[in-house]
Amino acid sequence: MRASRQLLAGLLLTASSFGESTQESIRVTDTVRVVQKTERAVAAIFSQSEGELSMGSGSVIHPSGYILTNDHVIANREGLVLLKGHKPLPYKIVGNLPEKDLCLIKVSHPEALAHIRLGHSNDLMTGEPILCAGNPGGRGIVFSRGIVSSPNFILNAPNALTMYYFNNDVRDRFIQFDAASNRGNSGGPLINILGQQVGVVAAKNPDEENINFAIPINRVRQNLAELFNPEIRKGFYSGITIDLLSDKARVVQVASDSPAEQAGIRTDDIILRLGKKSLKGPIDWMVELLEHDASTPLDLKIRRGEKIEKVDLKLSPYPTPETVDLENPKEGLLFKVCFGKFERTPDFSKQKIVKTGVAWKLDVPAMGKPRKDNFAVQLEGYIKIPKDGIYRLILNSDDGSRLNLAGKNVIDNDGPHPAQDMSRMLRLSKGFIPIQIDYFEATGDSALSLYIEESPDKRTSAENIFYHEAPAEKDLNQK
Repeated sequence: MRASRQLLAGLLLTASSFGESTQESIRVTDTVRVVQKTERAVAAIFSQSEGELSMGSGSVIHPSGYILTNDHVIANREGLVLLKGHKPLPYKIVGNLPEKDLCLIKVSHPEALAHIRLGHSNDLMTGEPILCAGNPGGRGIVFSRGIVSSPNFILNAPNALTMYYFNNDVRDRFIQFDAASNRGNSGGPLINILGQQVGVVAAKNPDEENINFAIPINRVRQNLAELFNPEIRKGFYSGITIDLLSDKARVVQVASDSPAEQAGIRTDDIILRLGKKSLKGPIDWMVELLEHDASTPLDLKIRRGEKIEKVDLKLSPYPTPETVDLENPKEGLLFKVCFGKFERTPDFSKQKIVKTGVAWKLDVPAMGKPRKDNFAVQLEGYIKIPKDGIYRLILNSDDGSRLNLAGKNVIDNDGPHPAQDMSRMLRLSKGFIPIQIDYFEATGDSALSLYIEESPDKRTSAENIFYHEAPAEKDLNQK
Protein backbone atom coordinates (compact mmCIF):
# COMPACT_ATOMS: atom_id res chain seq x y z
CA MET A 1 0.00 0.00 0.00
CA ARG A 2 2.79 2.38 0.91
CA ALA A 3 4.55 1.64 -2.37
CA SER A 4 1.33 2.37 -4.26
CA ARG A 5 0.97 5.76 -2.53
CA GLN A 6 4.57 6.59 -3.42
CA LEU A 7 3.95 5.62 -7.08
CA LEU A 8 0.80 7.77 -7.22
CA ALA A 9 2.64 10.70 -5.68
CA GLY A 10 5.39 10.28 -8.25
CA LEU A 11 2.87 10.34 -11.09
CA LEU A 12 1.23 13.49 -9.69
CA LEU A 13 4.65 15.17 -9.34
CA THR A 14 5.61 14.21 -12.91
CA ALA A 15 2.29 15.44 -14.34
CA SER A 16 2.39 18.70 -12.40
CA SER A 17 5.90 19.42 -13.62
CA PHE A 18 4.48 19.56 -17.17
CA GLY A 19 1.54 21.74 -16.12
CA GLU A 20 -1.00 18.89 -16.48
CA SER A 21 -3.19 16.97 -14.10
CA THR A 22 -2.92 13.19 -13.99
CA GLN A 23 -6.40 12.94 -15.49
CA GLU A 24 -5.46 15.13 -18.48
CA SER A 25 -2.26 13.22 -19.11
CA ILE A 26 -4.11 9.89 -19.28
CA ARG A 27 -6.97 11.23 -21.42
CA VAL A 28 -4.83 12.88 -24.09
CA THR A 29 -4.05 9.79 -26.16
CA ASP A 30 -2.52 9.62 -29.63
CA THR A 31 -6.03 9.51 -31.04
CA VAL A 32 -7.01 12.72 -29.24
CA ARG A 33 -3.85 14.44 -30.49
CA VAL A 34 -4.63 13.48 -34.10
CA VAL A 35 -8.21 14.76 -33.77
CA GLN A 36 -7.00 18.04 -32.27
CA LYS A 37 -4.46 18.36 -35.08
CA THR A 38 -6.87 17.71 -37.96
CA GLU A 39 -10.48 18.53 -36.99
CA ARG A 40 -10.34 22.14 -38.20
CA ALA A 41 -9.30 20.87 -41.65
CA VAL A 42 -12.27 18.49 -42.04
CA ALA A 43 -15.15 19.93 -44.07
CA ALA A 44 -18.88 19.27 -43.85
CA ILE A 45 -20.25 19.78 -47.37
CA PHE A 46 -23.87 20.55 -48.25
CA SER A 47 -24.82 20.64 -51.95
CA GLN A 48 -28.26 21.37 -53.32
CA SER A 49 -30.14 20.65 -56.53
CA GLU A 50 -33.86 20.85 -57.36
CA GLY A 51 -34.84 21.30 -53.72
CA GLU A 52 -32.85 18.30 -52.50
CA LEU A 53 -30.04 18.77 -49.97
CA SER A 54 -27.13 16.34 -50.25
CA MET A 55 -24.54 15.93 -47.52
CA GLY A 56 -20.92 14.86 -47.69
CA SER A 57 -17.44 15.53 -46.42
CA GLY A 58 -14.07 16.83 -47.54
CA SER A 59 -10.63 17.89 -46.38
CA VAL A 60 -8.85 21.21 -46.72
CA ILE A 61 -5.57 20.39 -48.49
CA HIS A 62 -4.26 23.94 -48.89
CA PRO A 63 -4.59 26.98 -46.59
CA SER A 64 -5.96 29.14 -49.42
CA GLY A 65 -9.18 27.11 -49.33
CA TYR A 66 -8.79 24.14 -51.69
CA ILE A 67 -10.89 21.18 -50.52
CA LEU A 68 -10.65 17.58 -51.71
CA THR A 69 -13.81 15.45 -51.86
CA ASN A 70 -15.68 12.85 -53.94
CA ASP A 71 -17.18 13.78 -57.27
CA HIS A 72 -20.47 12.13 -56.29
CA VAL A 73 -20.68 14.46 -53.27
CA ILE A 74 -20.61 17.56 -55.49
CA ALA A 75 -22.09 16.20 -58.76
CA ASN A 76 -21.75 19.67 -60.37
CA ARG A 77 -24.07 21.21 -57.75
CA GLU A 78 -23.66 24.46 -55.87
CA GLY A 79 -23.46 24.45 -52.10
CA LEU A 80 -21.85 25.41 -48.81
CA VAL A 81 -18.98 24.20 -46.66
CA LEU A 82 -18.90 24.19 -42.86
CA LEU A 83 -15.52 24.29 -41.12
CA LYS A 84 -15.00 24.38 -37.37
CA GLY A 85 -14.84 27.99 -36.20
CA HIS A 86 -16.16 29.46 -39.47
CA LYS A 87 -19.52 30.53 -40.84
CA PRO A 88 -20.90 28.62 -43.87
CA LEU A 89 -18.79 29.32 -46.95
CA PRO A 90 -19.98 28.93 -50.56
CA TYR A 91 -17.70 26.83 -52.74
CA LYS A 92 -16.82 26.82 -56.42
CA ILE A 93 -15.77 23.76 -58.39
CA VAL A 94 -12.15 23.85 -59.56
CA GLY A 95 -11.94 20.46 -61.28
CA ASN A 96 -13.37 16.96 -61.19
CA LEU A 97 -12.65 13.42 -62.36
CA PRO A 98 -15.91 11.43 -62.32
CA GLU A 99 -14.21 8.16 -63.27
CA LYS A 100 -11.94 8.45 -60.22
CA ASP A 101 -14.74 9.88 -58.03
CA LEU A 102 -12.58 12.89 -57.16
CA CYS A 103 -13.47 16.58 -57.05
CA LEU A 104 -11.57 19.71 -56.05
CA ILE A 105 -13.53 22.69 -54.75
CA LYS A 106 -12.47 26.03 -53.29
CA VAL A 107 -13.82 28.39 -50.64
CA SER A 108 -12.70 31.97 -50.18
CA HIS A 109 -11.63 33.26 -46.77
CA PRO A 110 -9.47 36.28 -45.83
CA GLU A 111 -7.33 34.19 -43.50
CA ALA A 112 -5.32 31.03 -44.07
CA LEU A 113 -7.36 27.93 -43.24
CA ALA A 114 -6.18 24.94 -41.25
CA HIS A 115 -5.27 22.15 -43.66
CA ILE A 116 -4.35 18.51 -43.48
CA ARG A 117 -1.08 17.15 -44.82
CA LEU A 118 -1.27 14.44 -47.47
CA GLY A 119 0.61 11.31 -46.48
CA HIS A 120 1.35 8.18 -48.51
CA SER A 121 -0.65 5.00 -48.95
CA ASN A 122 1.90 2.75 -50.64
CA ASP A 123 3.23 1.49 -47.30
CA LEU A 124 -0.06 1.08 -45.42
CA MET A 125 -0.14 -2.02 -43.24
CA THR A 126 -3.05 -4.34 -42.54
CA GLY A 127 -4.05 -3.71 -38.92
CA GLU A 128 -2.66 -0.15 -38.89
CA PRO A 129 -4.86 2.21 -36.81
CA ILE A 130 -6.75 4.89 -38.71
CA LEU A 131 -9.38 7.56 -38.09
CA CYS A 132 -12.36 8.27 -40.32
CA ALA A 133 -13.49 11.91 -40.21
CA GLY A 134 -16.56 13.41 -41.79
CA ASN A 135 -20.14 14.59 -41.74
CA PRO A 136 -22.36 11.48 -41.39
CA GLY A 137 -26.04 12.28 -41.62
CA GLY A 138 -25.21 15.97 -41.99
CA ARG A 139 -24.62 16.21 -38.22
CA GLY A 140 -21.29 18.01 -38.54
CA ILE A 141 -17.76 16.74 -38.08
CA VAL A 142 -17.32 13.53 -36.12
CA PHE A 143 -14.51 10.98 -35.89
CA SER A 144 -14.48 7.18 -35.67
CA ARG A 145 -11.55 4.87 -35.11
CA GLY A 146 -10.59 1.52 -36.61
CA ILE A 147 -7.92 -0.31 -38.55
CA VAL A 148 -6.86 -0.84 -42.14
CA SER A 149 -8.58 -4.13 -43.01
CA SER A 150 -6.82 -4.35 -46.39
CA PRO A 151 -4.58 -1.75 -48.05
CA ASN A 152 -5.10 -3.14 -51.55
CA PHE A 153 -8.68 -4.21 -52.20
CA ILE A 154 -10.43 -4.57 -55.58
CA LEU A 155 -13.91 -3.14 -55.44
CA ASN A 156 -16.66 -5.16 -57.18
CA ALA A 157 -14.37 -8.12 -57.82
CA PRO A 158 -16.32 -11.41 -58.05
CA ASN A 159 -14.25 -13.28 -55.43
CA ALA A 160 -10.66 -13.96 -54.38
CA LEU A 161 -10.49 -17.28 -56.22
CA THR A 162 -11.55 -15.74 -59.54
CA MET A 163 -9.13 -12.83 -59.14
CA TYR A 164 -6.28 -15.29 -58.46
CA TYR A 165 -6.47 -16.19 -62.14
CA PHE A 166 -6.59 -12.52 -63.21
CA ASN A 167 -3.55 -11.22 -61.33
CA ASN A 168 -2.65 -8.95 -64.26
CA ASP A 169 -5.89 -6.98 -63.78
CA VAL A 170 -5.17 -3.23 -63.72
CA ARG A 171 -8.39 -1.84 -62.23
CA ASP A 172 -8.06 0.59 -59.31
CA ARG A 173 -7.47 -0.71 -55.80
CA PHE A 174 -9.03 0.68 -52.60
CA ILE A 175 -8.27 0.75 -48.90
CA GLN A 176 -10.73 -1.34 -46.90
CA PHE A 177 -11.22 -0.17 -43.30
CA ASP A 178 -13.55 -0.96 -40.40
CA ALA A 179 -14.02 2.42 -38.68
CA ALA A 180 -17.67 3.49 -38.67
CA SER A 181 -18.60 5.23 -41.92
CA ASN A 182 -22.12 6.19 -43.04
CA ARG A 183 -23.97 8.33 -45.54
CA GLY A 184 -22.34 11.75 -45.41
CA ASN A 185 -18.84 10.42 -44.72
CA SER A 186 -18.13 10.25 -48.46
CA GLY A 187 -15.28 12.56 -49.46
CA GLY A 188 -13.88 12.82 -45.96
CA PRO A 189 -10.31 11.97 -44.98
CA LEU A 190 -8.96 8.67 -43.76
CA ILE A 191 -6.19 9.69 -41.35
CA ASN A 192 -3.23 7.74 -39.97
CA ILE A 193 -1.84 8.02 -36.46
CA LEU A 194 0.65 10.67 -37.66
CA GLY A 195 -2.25 12.98 -38.55
CA GLN A 196 -1.69 12.55 -42.32
CA GLN A 197 -4.45 11.89 -44.82
CA VAL A 198 -3.93 8.48 -46.40
CA GLY A 199 -7.26 8.07 -48.19
CA VAL A 200 -10.53 9.64 -49.33
CA VAL A 201 -13.61 7.82 -48.00
CA ALA A 202 -15.66 6.73 -51.02
CA ALA A 203 -18.00 3.78 -50.44
CA LYS A 204 -19.24 1.03 -48.15
CA ASN A 205 -20.82 -2.40 -48.38
CA PRO A 206 -24.32 -2.00 -46.88
CA ASP A 207 -24.84 -5.78 -46.73
CA GLU A 208 -21.96 -6.43 -44.32
CA GLU A 209 -20.76 -4.84 -41.10
CA ASN A 210 -17.83 -2.40 -41.00
CA ILE A 211 -16.84 -2.92 -44.65
CA ASN A 212 -15.87 0.53 -45.90
CA PHE A 213 -13.61 1.74 -48.69
CA ALA A 214 -11.34 4.72 -49.35
CA ILE A 215 -9.40 5.91 -52.40
CA PRO A 216 -5.66 5.55 -51.59
CA ILE A 217 -4.00 8.95 -51.30
CA ASN A 218 -1.18 8.01 -53.68
CA ARG A 219 -3.78 7.57 -56.42
CA VAL A 220 -5.25 10.93 -55.45
CA ARG A 221 -1.79 12.50 -55.68
CA GLN A 222 -1.30 11.08 -59.17
CA ASN A 223 -4.56 12.74 -60.27
CA LEU A 224 -3.95 16.14 -58.67
CA ALA A 225 -2.50 17.57 -61.88
CA GLU A 226 -5.71 16.71 -63.73
CA LEU A 227 -7.83 18.24 -60.94
CA PHE A 228 -5.85 21.50 -60.80
CA ASN A 229 -4.68 21.72 -64.46
CA PRO A 230 -3.39 25.28 -63.98
CA GLU A 231 -1.55 25.67 -67.28
CA ILE A 232 -4.39 24.38 -69.46
CA ARG A 233 -6.95 26.49 -67.58
CA LYS A 234 -4.81 29.64 -67.73
CA GLY A 235 -3.50 29.04 -71.26
CA PHE A 236 0.24 29.28 -70.55
CA TYR A 237 3.01 26.71 -70.76
CA SER A 238 6.14 26.16 -68.69
CA GLY A 239 7.24 22.66 -69.69
CA ILE A 240 7.77 21.68 -66.05
CA THR A 241 6.36 18.44 -64.63
CA ILE A 242 6.40 18.18 -60.84
CA ASP A 243 6.68 14.85 -59.00
CA LEU A 244 3.19 14.50 -57.51
CA LEU A 245 4.29 11.74 -55.12
CA SER A 246 7.06 13.87 -53.64
CA ASP A 247 6.68 15.98 -50.52
CA LYS A 248 8.72 18.71 -52.24
CA ALA A 249 8.21 20.66 -55.47
CA ARG A 250 10.70 18.43 -57.28
CA VAL A 251 11.02 18.66 -61.06
CA VAL A 252 10.60 15.20 -62.52
CA GLN A 253 10.55 16.16 -66.22
CA VAL A 254 11.46 19.12 -68.43
CA ALA A 255 9.85 19.12 -71.87
CA SER A 256 12.13 19.47 -74.87
CA ASP A 257 12.27 22.99 -76.41
CA SER A 258 10.02 24.29 -73.63
CA PRO A 259 10.37 27.60 -71.72
CA ALA A 260 11.70 25.59 -68.77
CA GLU A 261 14.46 24.00 -70.84
CA GLN A 262 15.39 27.38 -72.32
CA ALA A 263 15.56 28.85 -68.81
CA GLY A 264 17.94 26.10 -67.68
CA ILE A 265 15.57 24.14 -65.42
CA ARG A 266 16.76 20.56 -64.92
CA THR A 267 15.31 17.29 -63.71
CA ASP A 268 15.61 16.90 -59.91
CA ASP A 269 15.70 20.67 -59.31
CA ILE A 270 13.69 21.57 -56.20
CA ILE A 271 11.54 24.69 -56.63
CA LEU A 272 11.67 26.56 -53.33
CA ARG A 273 9.83 29.74 -54.19
CA LEU A 274 7.55 31.19 -56.88
CA GLY A 275 7.51 34.97 -56.61
CA LYS A 276 7.06 35.75 -52.93
CA LYS A 277 5.46 32.40 -52.05
CA SER A 278 7.47 29.55 -50.56
CA LEU A 279 6.65 26.14 -52.00
CA LYS A 280 6.52 23.12 -49.72
CA GLY A 281 5.23 20.64 -52.26
CA PRO A 282 3.40 19.99 -55.54
CA ILE A 283 0.07 21.37 -54.30
CA ASP A 284 1.70 24.73 -53.55
CA TRP A 285 3.15 24.76 -57.07
CA MET A 286 -0.23 24.15 -58.73
CA VAL A 287 -2.07 26.63 -56.51
CA GLU A 288 0.42 29.39 -57.29
CA LEU A 289 0.21 28.66 -61.02
CA LEU A 290 -3.59 28.91 -60.89
CA GLU A 291 -3.26 32.34 -59.35
CA HIS A 292 -0.43 33.48 -61.65
CA ASP A 293 -0.82 36.14 -64.34
CA ALA A 294 -0.04 34.47 -67.67
CA SER A 295 1.68 37.59 -68.99
CA THR A 296 4.22 37.62 -66.15
CA PRO A 297 7.37 35.43 -66.13
CA LEU A 298 7.80 32.91 -63.31
CA ASP A 299 10.26 34.29 -60.77
CA LEU A 300 11.67 31.04 -59.35
CA LYS A 301 14.12 30.16 -56.62
CA ILE A 302 15.46 26.64 -56.99
CA ARG A 303 17.85 24.31 -55.22
CA ARG A 304 20.14 22.25 -57.41
CA GLY A 305 22.23 19.94 -55.30
CA GLU A 306 23.86 22.19 -52.73
CA LYS A 307 23.37 25.40 -54.73
CA ILE A 308 20.50 27.90 -54.58
CA GLU A 309 19.75 29.69 -57.86
CA LYS A 310 17.26 32.20 -59.20
CA VAL A 311 15.52 31.60 -62.54
CA ASP A 312 13.37 33.94 -64.60
CA LEU A 313 11.12 31.71 -66.70
CA LYS A 314 9.19 33.36 -69.53
CA LEU A 315 5.98 31.48 -70.29
CA SER A 316 4.65 30.67 -73.74
CA PRO A 317 1.07 30.04 -74.93
CA TYR A 318 -0.14 26.53 -74.15
CA PRO A 319 0.53 24.28 -77.19
CA THR A 320 -2.33 22.48 -78.91
CA PRO A 321 -2.21 19.37 -81.14
CA GLU A 322 -1.52 20.36 -84.75
CA THR A 323 -4.47 20.45 -87.14
CA VAL A 324 -4.32 19.38 -90.80
CA ASP A 325 -6.18 20.23 -94.00
CA LEU A 326 -8.10 17.37 -95.65
CA GLU A 327 -8.82 17.36 -99.39
CA ASN A 328 -11.56 14.74 -99.30
CA PRO A 329 -12.80 14.13 -95.74
CA LYS A 330 -15.26 11.27 -95.30
CA GLU A 331 -17.04 10.19 -92.15
CA GLY A 332 -15.64 7.33 -90.08
CA LEU A 333 -12.24 5.96 -89.11
CA LEU A 334 -10.07 3.45 -90.95
CA PHE A 335 -9.58 0.28 -88.93
CA LYS A 336 -7.49 -2.86 -88.99
CA VAL A 337 -7.74 -6.03 -86.92
CA CYS A 338 -5.29 -8.65 -85.72
CA PHE A 339 -5.82 -11.82 -83.70
CA GLY A 340 -3.86 -12.97 -80.65
CA LYS A 341 -3.76 -13.15 -76.87
CA PHE A 342 -2.82 -9.73 -75.49
CA GLU A 343 -2.32 -8.18 -72.07
CA ARG A 344 -1.56 -4.75 -73.54
CA THR A 345 -2.43 -3.02 -76.81
CA PRO A 346 -0.01 -4.48 -79.37
CA ASP A 347 2.42 -2.89 -81.82
CA PHE A 348 0.36 -3.29 -85.00
CA SER A 349 3.43 -2.96 -87.21
CA LYS A 350 4.50 -6.36 -85.87
CA GLN A 351 1.10 -8.06 -86.20
CA LYS A 352 -0.56 -9.92 -89.06
CA ILE A 353 -3.53 -7.84 -90.18
CA VAL A 354 -6.56 -10.03 -90.89
CA LYS A 355 -9.21 -7.41 -91.65
CA THR A 356 -9.44 -3.74 -92.67
CA GLY A 357 -12.28 -1.31 -93.35
CA VAL A 358 -14.07 1.88 -92.35
CA ALA A 359 -15.89 2.16 -89.03
CA TRP A 360 -18.62 4.72 -88.44
CA LYS A 361 -19.16 3.41 -84.95
CA LEU A 362 -16.72 2.07 -82.38
CA ASP A 363 -18.40 -1.32 -82.59
CA VAL A 364 -15.41 -3.50 -81.71
CA PRO A 365 -17.44 -6.76 -81.42
CA ALA A 366 -18.42 -6.31 -85.10
CA MET A 367 -14.85 -5.50 -86.11
CA GLY A 368 -13.49 -8.52 -84.25
CA LYS A 369 -15.82 -11.07 -85.83
CA PRO A 370 -15.71 -14.03 -86.10
CA ARG A 371 -13.79 -13.88 -82.83
CA LYS A 372 -15.38 -12.76 -79.58
CA ASP A 373 -12.11 -12.81 -77.61
CA ASN A 374 -8.39 -12.43 -78.21
CA PHE A 375 -8.27 -9.75 -80.89
CA ALA A 376 -7.03 -6.18 -81.25
CA VAL A 377 -8.19 -3.19 -83.31
CA GLN A 378 -6.43 -0.04 -84.43
CA LEU A 379 -8.49 2.91 -85.69
CA GLU A 380 -6.94 5.88 -87.49
CA GLY A 381 -8.23 9.09 -88.99
CA TYR A 382 -9.15 12.55 -87.75
CA ILE A 383 -11.37 14.15 -85.15
CA LYS A 384 -13.04 17.41 -86.18
CA ILE A 385 -12.99 20.03 -83.41
CA PRO A 386 -15.74 22.66 -83.92
CA LYS A 387 -13.99 25.59 -82.23
CA ASP A 388 -10.93 26.55 -80.19
CA GLY A 389 -11.40 25.70 -76.53
CA ILE A 390 -10.84 23.49 -73.54
CA TYR A 391 -12.31 20.01 -73.86
CA ARG A 392 -12.31 16.78 -71.93
CA LEU A 393 -11.96 13.53 -73.85
CA ILE A 394 -13.28 10.40 -72.14
CA LEU A 395 -12.14 6.98 -73.37
CA ASN A 396 -14.12 3.95 -72.15
CA SER A 397 -13.08 0.41 -72.90
CA ASP A 398 -13.31 -3.25 -71.91
CA ASP A 399 -10.45 -4.35 -72.07
CA GLY A 400 -7.53 -2.01 -72.78
CA SER A 401 -7.25 1.07 -75.00
CA ARG A 402 -4.98 4.01 -75.79
CA LEU A 403 -5.74 7.33 -77.48
CA ASN A 404 -3.22 9.32 -79.53
CA LEU A 405 -3.76 12.84 -80.87
CA ALA A 406 -1.33 14.18 -83.50
CA GLY A 407 1.06 11.34 -82.68
CA LYS A 408 1.08 11.89 -78.92
CA ASN A 409 -0.50 9.55 -76.37
CA VAL A 410 -3.05 11.54 -74.37
CA ILE A 411 -5.11 8.80 -72.65
CA ASP A 412 -3.79 5.46 -71.44
CA ASN A 413 -6.62 3.08 -70.49
CA ASP A 414 -4.56 -0.01 -71.24
CA GLY A 415 -4.49 -3.42 -69.58
CA PRO A 416 -7.12 -6.07 -68.80
CA HIS A 417 -10.12 -4.60 -66.99
CA PRO A 418 -13.92 -4.32 -67.13
CA ALA A 419 -15.48 -1.30 -68.80
CA GLN A 420 -14.01 1.85 -67.26
CA ASP A 421 -13.54 5.51 -68.17
CA MET A 422 -10.26 7.37 -68.42
CA SER A 423 -10.26 11.07 -69.27
CA ARG A 424 -7.98 14.00 -70.04
CA MET A 425 -8.50 17.74 -70.22
CA LEU A 426 -6.97 19.30 -73.36
CA ARG A 427 -6.72 22.60 -75.18
CA LEU A 428 -7.73 21.93 -78.77
CA SER A 429 -7.81 24.11 -81.89
CA LYS A 430 -10.57 24.21 -84.46
CA GLY A 431 -10.04 21.81 -87.34
CA PHE A 432 -9.06 18.23 -88.12
CA ILE A 433 -6.65 16.60 -85.66
CA PRO A 434 -5.03 13.21 -86.43
CA ILE A 435 -6.38 10.53 -84.09
CA GLN A 436 -5.42 6.94 -83.39
CA ILE A 437 -7.20 4.54 -81.02
CA ASP A 438 -5.57 1.21 -80.15
CA TYR A 439 -7.74 -1.44 -78.47
CA PHE A 440 -7.54 -5.07 -77.43
CA GLU A 441 -10.06 -7.60 -76.15
CA ALA A 442 -8.90 -10.43 -73.90
CA THR A 443 -11.92 -12.37 -72.63
CA GLY A 444 -15.48 -11.61 -71.56
CA ASP A 445 -17.31 -8.49 -72.71
CA SER A 446 -15.85 -6.15 -75.32
CA ALA A 447 -16.63 -2.43 -75.62
CA LEU A 448 -15.05 0.82 -76.80
CA SER A 449 -16.36 4.39 -76.81
CA LEU A 450 -15.02 7.94 -76.92
CA TYR A 451 -16.83 11.04 -75.64
CA ILE A 452 -16.02 14.70 -75.94
CA GLU A 453 -17.07 17.13 -73.21
CA GLU A 454 -17.18 20.91 -73.66
CA SER A 455 -18.51 21.38 -70.11
CA PRO A 456 -19.58 19.03 -67.30
CA ASP A 457 -23.19 19.15 -68.53
CA LYS A 458 -22.40 18.83 -72.25
CA ARG A 459 -20.97 15.40 -73.09
CA THR A 460 -21.52 13.86 -76.53
CA SER A 461 -20.23 10.85 -78.43
CA ALA A 462 -17.23 11.63 -80.60
CA GLU A 463 -18.41 9.21 -83.30
CA ASN A 464 -20.17 11.99 -85.21
CA ILE A 465 -16.90 13.95 -85.59
CA PHE A 466 -14.70 11.06 -86.85
CA TYR A 467 -13.28 11.45 -90.36
CA HIS A 468 -10.73 9.90 -92.68
CA GLU A 469 -9.14 10.95 -95.95
CA ALA A 470 -10.97 8.64 -98.36
CA PRO A 471 -8.40 6.79 -100.51
CA ALA A 472 -10.57 4.07 -102.07
CA GLU A 473 -14.08 2.76 -102.45
CA LYS A 474 -13.46 -0.66 -100.90
CA ASP A 475 -14.81 -0.41 -97.37
CA LEU A 476 -16.19 -2.71 -94.73
CA ASN A 477 -19.26 -0.64 -93.95
CA GLN A 478 -20.61 -0.87 -90.42
CA LYS A 479 -23.29 1.75 -90.61
